Amino acid sequence: MNTLLYLAQVNEKTKKSLLIFIILFILVLLIFGFIYLVIDKHMKKNARQIDGYMVDLCRYKIVVNPQQFVKAVKYYESRNLFNSIKWALRLILFITAALLIYSLIAGKETLNKVFTDFFDLFPRFKWETIKSINEKLPAGSKVVGISWMPVSLIPNVTFVKIDWSDINLYLSTLFYVVSIVLFFKIAGAGLSYHARIRRGIEKSKTVFLKDLDTYNVYDDTAAINQQQEPISSLAEVQQQQQQQEEQTDQTTENE
Repeated sequence: MNTLLYLAQVNEKTKKSLLIFIILFILVLLIFGFIYLVIDKHMKKNARQIDGYMVDLCRYKIVVNPQQFVKAVKYYESRNLFNSIKWALRLILFITAALLIYSLIAGKETLNKVFTDFFDLFPRFKWETIKSINEKLPAGSKVVGISWMPVSLIPNVTFVKIDWSDINLYLSTLFYVVSIVLFFKIAGAGLSYHARIRRGIEKSKTVFLKDLDTYNVYDDTAAINQQQEPISSLAEVQQQQQQQEEQTDQTTENE
């Protein structure tokens, strides 16, 4: 009840700022939700790539228990991760080192420009807040509300004057563009690695599972009988080998 009375007493500016804050909050949630969907789709797509080699390792009895299964997945995926990102890491380290050496030679001011001029290409967005409005109002007439809450959905847009002849601007742009591309490559490889390790751990719990709910001994017996008669003793094995040798000798004599 006290909250409702308070909302009824606040002025229109405060109500408007509260509404705008809720809209901006919803937009942020939608953006993060979209990012989550993209990451989830990427991880599900790449997680199944362990099936290509783990099926063969299990089929030929190279991996025979859950511990070996997880260990094999981690071994192969660690190698794949290193091979995927090694050149990206080397490139970003090389570019960073080259720019640092250039900046140290050119001077301290150049160091600041190389790593900040890129952001001057983008406009500056500034929302008018309750605090900025109260600073303009005369004493005694204040807008009630949280100081940082915006009062306008559309921000004020300003641009920084750019010196297009400055080589530091192009070096800064090159550095950040390459860094962004390499970041997505490294992040994608890292997410793929995590997805495959997680799938490996999950499948290790089911691949070697013996379930009596679905097992029937007569099914296995019938399958074995279709392939060959069961061998009961070593003498029977020797007898079968002798019969095969006799058949081979007879075939040779006939020829």
